[in-house]
Amino acid sequence: MGKLVEGLWDCPYCDTTSIKASQKTCPNCGHPQDENTVFRMPDTISYVSDEDAAKISQNPDWQCSFCGSLNKDIDNSCNNCGASKEESEKNYFEMRRERDEKSNKKQNMAVKAINKSSDNCISKSKGDNVILESLLTSIAIIAITASIILGIWVISCLTPTVKNVTIDDFDWERTINIEEIVTYNESGWTLPSGARQQYTRRETKTYKQVLDHYKTVQETKTRQVLDHYETKNSYKNLGNGYFEQKTDRVPVYKTETYTENVQKPVYRQEPVYATKYYYEIDRWTVVDTAKSSGNDQNPSWPEPKLKDGQRTGDKNEHYFVTATYQKKKDKTETEKYEMAFSEWNELKKGEEIELKINMGGFAEINKK
Repeated sequence: MGKLVEGLWDCPYCDTTSIKASQKTCPNCGHPQDENTVFRMPDTISYVSDEDAAKISQNPDWQCSFCGSLNKDIDNSCNNCGASKEESEKNYFEMRRERDEKSNKKQNMAVKAINKSSDNCISKSKGDNVILESLLTSIAIIAITASIILGIWVISCLTPTVKNVTIDDFDWERTINIEEIVTYNESGWTLPSGARQQYTRRETKTYKQVLDHYKTVQETKTRQVLDHYETKNSYKNLGNGYFEQKTDRVPVYKTETYTENVQKPVYRQEPVYATKYYYEIDRWTVVDTAKSSGNDQNPSWPEPKLKDGQRTGDKNEHYFVTATYQKKKDKTETEKYEMAFSEWNELKKGEEIELKINMGGFAEINKK
């Protein structure tokens, strides 16, 4: 048996503290040890003499089922009310376990009640976990706020601007691409349809890694090795106001550095060969562009002059309106906007109208 240390307890009724565990009643108010009593180690450890320790039971105190008082294991009847030990079933540890279970149950019920309530508020706490949760909550709020601000900014940029403008002028531009067959000299790992092969050649297409040999490399490594043992004392709560010293030999390790020869593979880059095709191929290619433009609302397509072997390709058309709007009370601003032909063709010079301006300066009539 290890050495014994007499514990202390605090009276919860008169707030007297550091009462020796062997004193079963409070010296101030006379209240006996009961289910609210918690034994604790003293700050300064002193051991019970071997002679006194031999007289102390190793079993926990028992609780009287009638008055709730704690009694020594060697007592056959309650020192407070006289009830017999046989009529009582709980010892100190069973009593503490039931008390802790009730406390945990109350805490769980309180947590559930808080979760169900819509009027919860975050209370200030000194606990590190609560501080961390509050910090994470603050970071989350900042991130959400930043996302909202960014979203508002993006929406504002994408949202068209409506302006009351006066139509000043029109202009337009139409183009037609002119194409002809152009012969290209190209190469590749396959022969395209319609290509005329000139020659082929075996060439390096890619490289692959191939094991060449192994080399011996000295590596520095670390490992944990036993250095020595230390004596570590712990104290077991006996449940009777005393704590039994337990002495263990605890291994202490140190980090040891050592070198080790290892075999490392060395690879070489080996070329992978394939047939490469060299060929001629004809493709329709834009060689010129016919263009027509004007400052009116009478657009027309250009009439390309095609040479032998040429054809017309893609057509493109753009329609612009120049408009003036009131920027400030005493200042106007003139801007040029591109529009779809169907709306551009409806406008009249000098007309006042609302235009919806999208990103890139493309405008459309604001139809309410």
